[in-house]
Amino acid sequence: MEEKNRTMIEEGRRVLERLRSRRHEAYFVGGFVRDYVLGRPVKDVDIATSAKPEEVMEAFPKTVPTGLQHGTVTVLTGAYSFEVTTFRKETEYEGFRRPAEVEYITDLEEDLKRRDFTMNAMAMDADGSLIDPFEGRSDMNRGVLRCVGEASERFGEDALRMLRCIRFAAEYGLEIEDATWQALLRQAPLLRHIAMERVRAELQRMVGGADPARAAELLLASGLWRHAKTPLALPFAAWGHPHARAVVAHLSSVPAEEDRWAVLLLLIGSQQLEAVRAELRALTFPGEDIARLTRILAVHALLQRDDAEEATVQPLTDAPASAEERAAARFKLAVLAHGKEAARGWLRAAELLRTAWRQQAGVRARNDRREQEDLPPAKAADSGPSLKGEPHDLAASPARSDRHEQEAPPSAIAAPLGSAPPSRSTGRNEATGDLSMDAEADAAAYEAGLDKLFRFMTGEAGVYLVNGESWIREMPVHGIKDLAVGGTDLMARSGQKAGPWIGETLNMLLERVALGLLENTKEILMTEAFRPIEMRDE
Repeated sequence: MEEKNRTMIEEGRRVLERLRSRRHEAYFVGGFVRDYVLGRPVKDVDIATSAKPEEVMEAFPKTVPTGLQHGTVTVLTGAYSFEVTTFRKETEYEGFRRPAEVEYITDLEEDLKRRDFTMNAMAMDADGSLIDPFEGRSDMNRGVLRCVGEASERFGEDALRMLRCIRFAAEYGLEIEDATWQALLRQAPLLRHIAMERVRAELQRMVGGADPARAAELLLASGLWRHAKTPLALPFAAWGHPHARAVVAHLSSVPAEEDRWAVLLLLIGSQQLEAVRAELRALTFPGEDIARLTRILAVHALLQRDDAEEATVQPLTDAPASAEERAAARFKLAVLAHGKEAARGWLRAAELLRTAWRQQAGVRARNDRREQEDLPPAKAADSGPSLKGEPHDLAASPARSDRHEQEAPPSAIAAPLGSAPPSRSTGRNEATGDLSMDAEADAAAYEAGLDKLFRFMTGEAGVYLVNGESWIREMPVHGIKDLAVGGTDLMARSGQKAGPWIGETLNMLLERVALGLLENTKEILMTEAFRPIEMRDE
């Protein structure tokens, strides 16, 4: 255990002992106990006590009344803070999220009974003795995630627990107990009562967690994403496409959560950037995160553009002699337009896509050979974590490996970004299960877009991945601020007032310097700026 964790736990024990010295019961509870039992790093320490909030504040010199309405006081001691909450039970919930009122009690087990899952309903005293009335440790040892008491009641009290259920199952490698899973499927519509920022926070933890492929699997199987408070056009179901599954299975190899999101957004369509922005805003992503992600997608949109669509690269490059030179020019213009960090983000995302799809192609080739030789199929390295040997199916796989029938709605391939969602469900005829004409068209459009992305990443994107970083480093300028001249210089030379012409001129100079067509000196740039347009390409 890291020294920081040991120090925090020792400080927490002092808090327990001080409360006990005043004749109050006090225990470690919640996620701290779960992670401590599992030997995982702990992020914070929560404490439950029989002491009333005012008694907690009397016991410690530094406290903050962070949640008095729910019996919580934050105790500050040394370099750490501890949330100390009075034993309580909750009479009823409002808005399917928070208790309308709480009642202070003196019984620890009654307090633990109100918690969501058995692995979060354990307590530990200052001596390290475990109190586990609902067999949370046994469940973890068996690899099972189970609600405390009636699962339908727990999800009905707080609908966010359904997303937490999926996140915990993925993060801790657990199978969801059958009764808990069935209750989740029945209560899924209650998610519409949960604020979108809470939904987004759980999705971010899933994508950034230990096993995003497993989280995607369960999310698709549950259909929870269809019941968000704000209808989402973001086609989560697209992650169930075979090409997408091969990539999602590799997401855990990418350290940064932002890079994982960039990969996922590339998979579900990136050409309509305003639609992407709208969807990320609906999920309440911070503006800075939206800007970073959409810049990465904008780099991709420029690089994947067909030569026939190209409107800027060819005239600026004086007809480069080779395909690699044209690719270099296009990449450098993407860097100028969207920034070198966005270009590097695209390179990281593209590397994962290319690696995953090349492995997928290799497995298919080996299986084709095995089929010809009448041998069993090779195990797919790109299939992701399987469930006790069963196929890894992101579109409809169960929460437990022994379940063969699902109550979750079927997952259709959703529409590309920017198109209106067919419904809050799947676009299927509820009576026949067939896709509607619109849904069929949406699915076909998505398939075509994904196929184009697949061909690009396994083909021509290779030149960008091999050379992209060196191209960025060799560029003499990355933005207008790097130019040897500025707007003031242009106005002084021309005698003209400020106007759009300044930005246009500086951008022209920037592109030519970045592409190696001009040296970045004041004399050369000023000459080029005022040379007649018809002479610039001579």
